[in-house]
Amino acid sequence: MKRRLGFLVLVALLLVGCAGYEREMVPPKVTVGGGNTVAVLFLDNFTGDYALSHEVEQQIMKTLSEYYRVISPEEAEWALVRLGLLRGQSPNRDEAIRLGQMLGVDAVVMGEVSGYFAPVTQTQPYPTKERIERGVKGYDWEIDQNTRVMVSFTGRVMDTRGGNVIHRVRAEGEGSTNSKKTIGWFRDGDKPGFWNTPAPHKNDVPYVRQSAIRQAVSQFTQDLMPTYEWHKVD
Repeated sequence: MKRRLGFLVLVALLLVGCAGYEREMVPPKVTVGGGNTVAVLFLDNFTGDYALSHEVEQQIMKTLSEYYRVISPEEAEWALVRLGLLRGQSPNRDEAIRLGQMLGVDAVVMGEVSGYFAPVTQTQPYPTKERIERGVKGYDWEIDQNTRVMVSFTGRVMDTRGGNVIHRVRAEGEGSTNSKKTIGWFRDGDKPGFWNTPAPHKNDVPYVRQSAIRQAVSQFTQDLMPTYEWHKVD
């Protein structure tokens, strides 16, 4: 009962302390055509991973949709076909204006994915824990693996009223994770050989890749998204 009463008192104090403040939204630094509707057209892919540009596009759409109304990829593709634009062909000023009219959007997003690097490295095996097996002293051996992914792309936003580029950023993202694998027990004086050491695996690449993509997209969209501040209410 005393614990519950103390908890309620603490909550009441926190509410009183926060009662004099309110959270206000600060508009984005970059104004998207004076409206709130955008279309993500495409990101051309200059890497050897054919799926990477699609993943970056999806993350851009997901992030922007938290504040903007984002046109579906099917609608954007339809408009590009109508204009005779192929993937990788950036619209010129007049085409950007026409896209805005066809799709009813205030801005269009495009760009190029230029870099992708996903190295997987391992340490040399090392002993960890001493253990006695059948009266013989030995050690458990482990190996560490680091999975790292780096992604870079250049993104542009064109205003569909005047056909001008209003935002351009070269964004870079990086993700990394470490994992351990037990090799086995070896008697004192012995150590794992080549055949005992597991080959590097790529099981962690998808997770780390998404982390790198999110970081890069966050850089690109930073000035396009609102921020929030706490202000004291008099």
